[in-house]
Amino acid sequence: MRPILILTGRNDLTADAVVEELVKRGEYVVRYDTADFPTASRLAVSLTGDGWTGTLTGSRAVPLESVKSVWWRRPNEFRTPDDWPGHAQALAVSEARSGLLGVLGSLPVRWINHPSRDAAANYKPVQLAVAARSGLDVPRSVITSDPEHARTFVGDDTVVYKGLGGGVLGPGGKRQFLPVALVSAGDMDDGVTGTAHLFQERVDKAYEVRLTVIGDRMFPVAIHAGSEAAQLDWRTDYQSLTYEPVGMPPEVEQGVRRLMDELRLFFGALDFAVTPDGRWVFFEVNPNGQWHWLAVKAGVPLVEAMADALQGET
Repeated sequence: MRPILILTGRNDLTADAVVEELVKRGEYVVRYDTADFPTASRLAVSLTGDGWTGTLTGSRAVPLESVKSVWWRRPNEFRTPDDWPGHAQALAVSEARSGLLGVLGSLPVRWINHPSRDAAANYKPVQLAVAARSGLDVPRSVITSDPEHARTFVGDDTVVYKGLGGGVLGPGGKRQFLPVALVSAGDMDDGVTGTAHLFQERVDKAYEVRLTVIGDRMFPVAIHAGSEAAQLDWRTDYQSLTYEPVGMPPEVEQGVRRLMDELRLFFGALDFAVTPDGRWVFFEVNPNGQWHWLAVKAGVPLVEAMADALQGET
């Protein structure tokens, strides 16, 4: 039986649910964390006319030429022996990433998503440009390190300031993000020159939508904010949120399909605001966003859809 390879950490409830579903369907699933390489795992492959053949051995040996599909879920960083010098660790991790991910990435199978496409699509300026070209409604936006440019954009309004990246690892390995904030022209001083900043018009929201795309299937879920903090950014107050599946306008569905096709993504978690007059305004796509809580809270068959995709049925 051809194995389905899931690359993720040991503590991943989303992967747990999909593995359970696949096993119920009789699939052979191999779960692998890149943190095990090279200290607790071995790679042994040779180049042939059909590509790389051989085995990746962790808790079990996986013949790579037999892999059916790969889910790039949330694997951890490669790990080397703690007693190695820092420069040796850095070099070994770099070589491990190039070697292991290079071999896996060359497999001619379905990837959800291929790590190179995931990384490329993570750049928010790229997402916004592709979304605009795809016909989606995108907020007026600037990216700037020029205080005067920022003040001109803001004018007499209050606008939204957002981080451009996915945050950084802080003390204790906890990821730290720039919070979404409301700013005015008076907040723009020479500190703006310190880095690039994203400013966007403030969008009136009736509610927000998290749209999970898995292949050709789309699962829009309305997120209703129950607090002022959640109204600005629902991620700040999960306890106040309520959820329900909603329909999606055909023109939005068409724009999303063009966006996903240009970014070459099989999976994506997209965020929209729906205005009081019914416009769907695109904010971002997370190529590896969370979704399992929506399956639970809104009763949406996302686990089943992901299992279908990994089986190659969609």
